[in-house]
Parts: sequence; structure tokens; C-alpha cells
Amino acid sequence: MMVKDHSISGEQFPLWRCADCDFLFTQDPPVAADAGSYYKGEAYISHSDSQRGIVNKLYHRAREFMLGQKFQLVDRVATGKRLLDYGTGTGYFTDFMVRHGYAAEGMEIDEAARRYGAEKFGITVHPPEHLFAEGTPGSLDVITLWHVLEHLYSPRDYLRRFHELLAERGRLIIAVPNHKSKDAEAYGPHWAAYDVPRHLWHFSPATLRRMVGQAGFRVFETRHMPLDPFYVSLMSEKYANGGGLVAGGWRGFQSFTTGLSDANRASSVIYVCEKG
Repeated sequence: MMVKDHSISGEQFPLWRCADCDFLFTQDPPVAADAGSYYKGEAYISHSDSQRGIVNKLYHRAREFMLGQKFQLVDRVATGKRLLDYGTGTGYFTDFMVRHGYAAEGMEIDEAARRYGAEKFGITVHPPEHLFAEGTPGSLDVITLWHVLEHLYSPRDYLRRFHELLAERGRLIIAVPNHKSKDAEAYGPHWAAYDVPRHLWHFSPATLRRMVGQAGFRVFETRHMPLDPFYVSLMSEKYANGGGLVAGGWRGFQSFTTGLSDANRASSVIYVCEKG
């Protein structure tokens, strides 16, 4: 299946599937050194604070709601207050956790986003090299990755490092899109959460569980992300048919209700993992 990069470049990239394990991945993505140019633009709003356009405005309102939802989840399952948010973007979640009593720090590859978070919130945001060069084994209680794992060029290396850094029974919380979702099936190659070439790996519940299990984690809870189906469906409708708030909203509602009853069919899935 060929998928177009609608956000930045307009290029097309093939998705391949492993015949043995059913893992879906972006074939021939840019090398890591060249990937930065595919994140430059207001269309890629996780690294931007733009509120231009209705989709950006909806994203920012949704983020405000989801900060509270994420906090409630983390606070319920955490075994301690030492938290790293890997791929923190502009730092809103890290700041929220600090303000709610956590010893939270962020890690972010984009220099402008790191600077924004540090200057706006006064939080500590490290470059990603810090993960492997610094850090004491067992020094963290929680590591969060909100729509980050699918971007990492060597996800297994990162998962093994997260396992080292977490304390006994530490929590790893991962949110990723689900290509087995109702909205993914509806939109096919126009599904916005394929987001090539930034998304290198396209997880299903089975392939995510397998990967984290190989790194020594056990998934003990899954949850749907309630607003993702609406945002993803609105963007997918735009890519497929040029717009259509009603059609995109209806598709989003259908996917939302499906994910509410079965997280394995949700647009995006949160996996709560325990260090084994």
C-alpha cells in the first residue's frame, strides 16, 4: 500500500508487512539524519504552538482535556513520582505533571521545542542523547511516550534502555495509533495516523505487546484515547475527500464508540506496562 505524506512533503511511501509476524512498517523512510525536515511546518502541530485553522484549534482544546486524562491515568498506576516524558514536544504534559507534584523531566529531539518548553514552563528538557549517555539504572518510576514509539528508528534499543532506567515494578505507558482500528479500515491509505514517513512503525495490539514483551515488559492494562478518533477522522476525511466536518465527525464517533467497548479496535491505544 502506498501512502502519501499530506502534512509536509507530498511524497509517497510504501507500507510493507512482515509475512512472519504481521508487523506493518514504512519501507524506505529517510535516514535518521535527514528526518528533521519532515517535521518542519505548522502542519506538524505536536512540535508547534500554532492555533491557526480549525484543526489546530481543536487540537489545542483537546490537549487541554487530555492533560487531565493522562494525569489521572498516571497517578492511578504509578509506583512513585519520578517521571520521564520521552518525546515531550513543547512540554505541556511534563509541566502539568510537575505542577501536580511529580519530579518530572522531558526529553525531546527538536531543539526549538526543547527551548520552548524550557522558556515557557521552566521545566527540564533533555536532548535524546541524554537517555543513553546519562541516567542511573532504577532511577525512574514512570516513563511515558505519548505517540512517540512509532517515530523511533531503533525502538527495541529504547525499550531495553527504558527497562534499565525504571525501578522494580516501574511503569512504562505507551500510546500509539492502531492500524487495526475502525477508522483505519474505513480510510485505508488516507488514514491520517499512518503519517508517513514520520511514523516508521504501525502497531496493532498484538505487535505492540510482542515488542514490549521482548524488552521485559508486561502489558497489564489497555485503554482507548477518547479524542483521537475524532481528530484522526477529520484529518483523514480531508485527505480522502477534501474536507467534510460532518462526515469526518460521524466517522470519528463510530470509531469512538467502537474503541469505548473494545480498546483493541480503538483509533489509538494506551498500553500500561510493568517492568518484569
